[in-house]
Amino acid sequence: MIIKNVHIFDGGPITNRSDIHISEAGIITAITESGTEEYGPDVVNGEGMLALPGLTDAHRHVWQAPFKGVASDMMLLEYLDKVAGNIASQISAEELYYINLYGYIQCALAGIATVFDWSHIMNSAEHADAAAQAALDSGLNVLFLHATSAIEREKYWNHSITRHDRYIEALVKKFGNMTPNVRIGMGMRGPEFAVMDVNRADIELARALQIPASMHIGCSLLGKINKPVMQLAEHGLLTETLNLVHCNTLSQEEMTLVGKAGCLVTITPEAEMQTGLGEPAARFMADVPGLKWSVGTDIPTSSTDSLLFQQRLLLQYYRSLVNHRVLENMEFPVQIPYASNQFFFDSMENANAYADLNTSAHIAVGSKACFSLFKWDAFSNEVFLRNPAFYYLQEACIDTIVINGKLARHRGEWLFHDLENIAMRVGDIAARIMRTI
Repeated sequence: MIIKNVHIFDGGPITNRSDIHISEAGIITAITESGTEEYGPDVVNGEGMLALPGLTDAHRHVWQAPFKGVASDMMLLEYLDKVAGNIASQISAEELYYINLYGYIQCALAGIATVFDWSHIMNSAEHADAAAQAALDSGLNVLFLHATSAIEREKYWNHSITRHDRYIEALVKKFGNMTPNVRIGMGMRGPEFAVMDVNRADIELARALQIPASMHIGCSLLGKINKPVMQLAEHGLLTETLNLVHCNTLSQEEMTLVGKAGCLVTITPEAEMQTGLGEPAARFMADVPGLKWSVGTDIPTSSTDSLLFQQRLLLQYYRSLVNHRVLENMEFPVQIPYASNQFFFDSMENANAYADLNTSAHIAVGSKACFSLFKWDAFSNEVFLRNPAFYYLQEACIDTIVINGKLARHRGEWLFHDLENIAMRVGDIAARIMRTI
C-alpha cells in the first residue's frame, strides 16, 4: 500500500509532501518525495492530510470505555468501590469481549495505535480469554496486562497474601505467539497492596514467563507509608522489566533508584489530580537524569479519553513546576522548560521500547505503519506551518487511520468492524449495569 501526498508530522516546520510505502506485512519500507500520480486499490491519496504518528497510551483500563463519566466526581476510594469493584464484577466474559473490543476501537478513533491495557477485571479464565481475544481482534498493538479479579477485591488488594492467578501461564501460551501485535504481561499489585512474599513470587513468575510486569505504585498515602520502591530494591526486584504507574508520593531517593534500575514510569495526570493520588510525578522528570517516562489516560470513567490532551496537560504541568522553581529563586523565567513537540515524541518512545511491539513515536522506515491522517484545512495557515505544536491537533479532524499497515478508517468510515452493532450491544450492557447501581 502507498499513502501518497501527505505532510508528515516530525516536529519541525511542515514543508514537503511525501509518499509512505507499506509492505504487506504492515512495515514502512520507504518514505519518498511525492512524485508521479499512481492509481489502484492499494494507493490512498492523502492530499490535504497531515500524518501524525500512532499514539501510545501507556496505561489504560480499556474495559471502562462504555462507562464514560460515571466517576467524574469520584475520589479514589469511591472509584475503587463503585467502578473497579461493583461495575466490574457484573460483567460476564461474553460481555467483556464486546466491551473491550469497543474500548480498543475508541482508542483507535483517538489516534492511539498502541495501548497498555491494565485489565483488572479477570474474574475468571473465560474473562481472561475473552479480553485477550478482543485485543487480538482489535487490530491494535496491545500490551495486555493480565491483572486481578474484580470479585473479592479485599482478598487481592488489602495486604494480600494471594499470589497472581496462574492462569496467566495458559494465557501466555495461548496468545503469546499468535500475532506480532499483542503481547501478554502481568498487572501485579505491588508492595502497597500485597505482602512482599507475594510480590517476589509474582515477579519471579513474570521473569520465568519472560513477560513485563506493571504495578500501581506511589499511590496517595500508601506510597508515603510503605516506601514501596525501597522494599523492591532491598529484595533485588527493582529491574527494567517493571512498569511503575503513578509514582506520585515516592521520595526522591526512591525515584533515583527507579531511574538507575531503568524501570518505565507512567504518569496519568488527569486521573491522578482528580482522585487524590498526589501531584503528577513530573518533578522527577526534571530531577532524575535518564528517567524513562511515559503518559497514560488511565480511567475512561473520568479521564478525558484523548491522549493528546493528557500529553498537553502533563507538558504544561511540567513547565509550571520548572518555572515555579525559577521564581522561587527570585529569578525571571526566560527559557521554555520543554519544547512541545520534543515532549510529544519523548512521551511515547520509551513506552514503545518497553512494549517491544516494533512501534515508534515517529513515522519511520522499518517500523510498523501506524499513523492518523488529519484534515489539512482545519489548521493550514502559515503560522501553524512554521510552528506545528502537536496539541493543536484535534481528534475530530482525523479522516483516515492506518494501523499496522491496514486501513482501519477511511474518509470517516470505520472499516475493521461493524462499529454500529458493537456500540449498540455495548450500550445495552452498560445500561443494564447502570440500572443496578
